[in-house]
Amino acid sequence: WLKKPFPLARPRAVRRATRRVGSEVHSPRATAMAAVAVPPMKRARANGPVVWWARNDLRLEDNPVLRTAIGEAFTDARKCAHVFVFDPRFLDKSNYGRVTDPNFEKSIKTRRPIDWGNRKCSALRARFWLQCVRALGRGLAAQGCQLIVCHGRPEEVLAALPAGCTVVCQQEPVSPEQTDVEDAVERALAQRGGVLRREWGAMSLYQRGDLPFRIQDQMPGSYSGLGAIMGWKDIWTSTERHEWAPPVRECVPAPAAYPEAPAGLEALPGVMPKEMLEDERAALKRLGYSDSEIAEAMAQEIPEGGENAVRAHFAKWIEEKGDSGDTAPMAASWDLPVSETATTDGHDPLQWANLSRPDGWTRVSHYMALGCISAREMYNSTQGRKNHPGVVHRLMWREWHRLNAIHWGRRLYWLQGPGRIERPWSKDPELVEAWKLGKTGIPYIDACMRELRTTGWLAYKGRKTAGHFLVFDLGIDWRIGAFHYEEVLLDYDVAMNYGNWVTVARVDKPRSWGEPEEGNVVDHADIESKLGAEQKNDPTGAYIRRWVPELKDLDDAFIHKPWEMSDEDMQRCKCILGKDYPVALVQGLKLVTECTDDGHPGLAAASEAVAKPEAAA
Repeated sequence: WLKKPFPLARPRAVRRATRRVGSEVHSPRATAMAAVAVPPMKRARANGPVVWWARNDLRLEDNPVLRTAIGEAFTDARKCAHVFVFDPRFLDKSNYGRVTDPNFEKSIKTRRPIDWGNRKCSALRARFWLQCVRALGRGLAAQGCQLIVCHGRPEEVLAALPAGCTVVCQQEPVSPEQTDVEDAVERALAQRGGVLRREWGAMSLYQRGDLPFRIQDQMPGSYSGLGAIMGWKDIWTSTERHEWAPPVRECVPAPAAYPEAPAGLEALPGVMPKEMLEDERAALKRLGYSDSEIAEAMAQEIPEGGENAVRAHFAKWIEEKGDSGDTAPMAASWDLPVSETATTDGHDPLQWANLSRPDGWTRVSHYMALGCISAREMYNSTQGRKNHPGVVHRLMWREWHRLNAIHWGRRLYWLQGPGRIERPWSKDPELVEAWKLGKTGIPYIDACMRELRTTGWLAYKGRKTAGHFLVFDLGIDWRIGAFHYEEVLLDYDVAMNYGNWVTVARVDKPRSWGEPEEGNVVDHADIESKLGAEQKNDPTGAYIRRWVPELKDLDDAFIHKPWEMSDEDMQRCKCILGKDYPVALVQGLKLVTECTDDGHPGLAAASEAVAKPEAAA
């Protein structure tokens, strides 16, 4: 072997140009010669139509999934259809759990049985959902296209499509249930030579490929950490970014042309005729709602649904509030996640003050939940406005919850939460029903729950305070509250809802060092400070009087704490506790309306005791 000459190293350029085909190595020249001698491989061309399966992306503008479907159809000279499916599993009543896994085949072995539940979607939200679907249909009709709307399981509806079709959809990685549906559709299509193409779309602010970390095993451990890794210099105070920050991509326009539609799809299983869709009562009946549910939903005024409605609403908001400051003071903010961001002229670009009030701020969350407007359209359209930082901050919180939902997977829905926290939990049906109906005897909690039940809306502070009360003051299983919110919220978003609930219930992360192990030790200090902050911000109880009319004649001194009324006060105010209004489920609450310099009212008593030890003695 010593007589054999060593092969000379090839120049780097030649090595780069050389490519491996099968088990042989070919030079560029050999490859070119082979191309002449061997006919090119023929790729099997799909012969079925392309179908855009619309899901939570009910819009034409800034919809990369729709553009992908149309582009696929034009490229291969195929026809293109547009289909939306109301899945009864996400409307009907069910026990809490994975409705796409009724036999618990994907559950952990230690799963505990569930004997409680409610609807997945209220008639009120279904009505708004119908409006948004109809609006999308009108938008497509203006382009000479038809939106076919069906009621049934997507894997059964889409399985009836012509053989060899390509279905394009926005994937929903934040939801294990929706991912199960995608998997089922994929299997059903494959049996007829079809394929499902899942796209990231524009439901999130960022494209997945632009994230500088892997969601599964490199997810930042905090909101501040997410802001830092995404290049925000201080996500709590400004919108300044490092030059290396990943981009928020520009919006893409609505398609300018649409391919011809295939014939015969009107016969898909569960098709809802146009006349039925236009009649909300008939449509809700078809979706499985009772006459009483429909009557209650139809009696409530709701926002107009659809892409055009939200775009007009948000344009008006930008014009009126994009640069204006919230001048009403926020007397108490100790129970809210705020920071000092006011500028020298007194304007607060993050608009923290609106968190303390019941009317919200941009009021587009219900549209975002159904994809009538994209996060990046909101981001791009508010750039240059004084309140752009406030919009960004809220969009980034949404992004944080969406990424966490993907990272945590099914752990997000466990009783122990992603943090695997073990506590004793109650499911007392009487306490649960009192909380849901707004009959706890705690005025602010009752006002929140009644507004939610009636309108499908509840401001940030109300959602978290009512949730905290259920978990830490009534000791109820947090999932009961989360599942109730899932049913009644007009803006239900799986990642936002369950992400906020595990945070409120403090099961989102493992216990910190020194945190007690003995479960729910209730002293009610937190709820006393939260209710005290509400009293300070709304001393006359205007919000309570609106939603709890039994208390409308109470003095301001009692509106937040009617349990302090004497028998004489009850007679004078025409409100007898236990008769006209429930006795409080939690007795002896003392609302805290003052806080110390460090911002937490719960420390006020301790600080006073340290300053005056003789008084404490």
